[in-house]
Amino acid sequence: MRLHIRQPCDSRTTPDEKSRWCPALGSRLSALGYFHVSHFVLLPIIGMLLSACAGIGGQSATPTATPEAAPPPPRVVADGKILPVRSAELRFLNAGLVDEIVVAEGNQVAEGAPLAKLDSAELLLGVEHARATLAQAQAAYEQLAAGAAPDVIAAAEASLAQAQAGARQVVGSVSSRDLAAARADLAQARASLSQLQAGPKEDEIRQARAALAQAQADLQSQRDALASAKGAADLGVQQAANTLRDAQDAYSRIYWDNREIERSGDLAQAQKDAEGSAQRSVQNAEAALSQARRDREHAGQAEVSGIASATSRVSQTQASLDLLLSGADADQIAAARARVATAEAALARLTGDARAGAVDAAAAAVQQAQANLSQTKAGPRSVDLAVAQAQIQAATVAVRQAELAIERATLRAPFAGTIVAINIKADEITPAGPAIVLADTSAWKIETSDLTELDIVAVRLSDQVTLSFDALPDLTLQGTVTEIKGLGTSFQGDVIYTVVIKPGSWDPRLRWNMTATVTIGA
Repeated sequence: MRLHIRQPCDSRTTPDEKSRWCPALGSRLSALGYFHVSHFVLLPIIGMLLSACAGIGGQSATPTATPEAAPPPPRVVADGKILPVRSAELRFLNAGLVDEIVVAEGNQVAEGAPLAKLDSAELLLGVEHARATLAQAQAAYEQLAAGAAPDVIAAAEASLAQAQAGARQVVGSVSSRDLAAARADLAQARASLSQLQAGPKEDEIRQARAALAQAQADLQSQRDALASAKGAADLGVQQAANTLRDAQDAYSRIYWDNREIERSGDLAQAQKDAEGSAQRSVQNAEAALSQARRDREHAGQAEVSGIASATSRVSQTQASLDLLLSGADADQIAAARARVATAEAALARLTGDARAGAVDAAAAAVQQAQANLSQTKAGPRSVDLAVAQAQIQAATVAVRQAELAIERATLRAPFAGTIVAINIKADEITPAGPAIVLADTSAWKIETSDLTELDIVAVRLSDQVTLSFDALPDLTLQGTVTEIKGLGTSFQGDVIYTVVIKPGSWDPRLRWNMTATVTIGA
């Protein structure tokens, strides 16, 4: 913590003050001007000063009865920095791809002017989707409020008539055809159960074994045919390779013969043609060899897939024979018994208590159809209209949110000022920090950065201030305290308070964040 006091003996000290301070010590400190003393050593130093004044030169002042005037309040000296009267670090609320930067550093902009825009193609789709949802909700509400259409009422009446006809049919007698069908289903289910319990028939076993033998014969036939095709493909590769070597040898002889002829004279056209023909023969032979190799590869793949397919058929027929020989398992017999039970129950429904249940069900269907018709004619309920209205409100909010997202995709100036910094680039994602820094440089202010709790108590609003600057030692400005921040912050063990000073005049050489020395008080 620091307290700032004035030198006791200087050119501004009154004669009466000089008589109360030590002239010798004052002359030693005259070069210091204003100096800082830590609060925890202030009292011992003052005591030393008084003792020294009492003993220098053996001189002692004759005490008088005249009361001494109170010393003037101490001056407060602090460090500060230059700031524009207003500034803002502007950020996009949502991250996105920068589509356009409208301004450049140094531009003057008006309040509300657009500064930068994000790519809003997806946001525009969101607005369209929200508006479509709102239109759908409004249409649903209007449809509900209008009541049922004539065709809907007609459909409900038809459903009632159909239910009544069904009830009359159930109430009527059961037809002999229904009974015959139910009895036939039961007989078939019982026959299937008996067949499973009796085991496989001899002719079924013979057919399964014949199918296995045929599959095994097909497998051997496939192996022989595919192996023959693969051998033919290998032979084709060998023949193509031989043809290529022959063509290369012929071309080599013609080529070197022509080079020998060229050393002694001109080459005849027939000799040139022969060389070209031999070269083409080599190219054709190379192409034929490549094709033969592809044919051999295809033959090999066909052999693998063909044998695998034939082997799979053998395995399937073998599995079918094994299953047949093993007979029906417990699950199959249980399923067959379940089918018998189902058929017995179906017959019982037509001839026993089940019939009464069917009549009751038909009557219930008539009542349900009658209730649906009554509800259709009654019109919408108030609770249904309230739900539809709530959906409209929710869709309206969604539209506003989507439109707000579009508005927030454009960064605008909150006040008129100067573009100080641009930290974004087109076609790049917005950074985590400020995108654009805007400042109102029409006026400036000074903010202190080291006034402690012991200093701030001596500062009042409207106090006069003297300003000096490290960058311009020959410049001194006057100012006024316009604001004292009420909340202090901790800094290196001290509580620091901020004071805002409005300069009475300005020098264009001063810049943002330059340091200033602030002297507050008379």
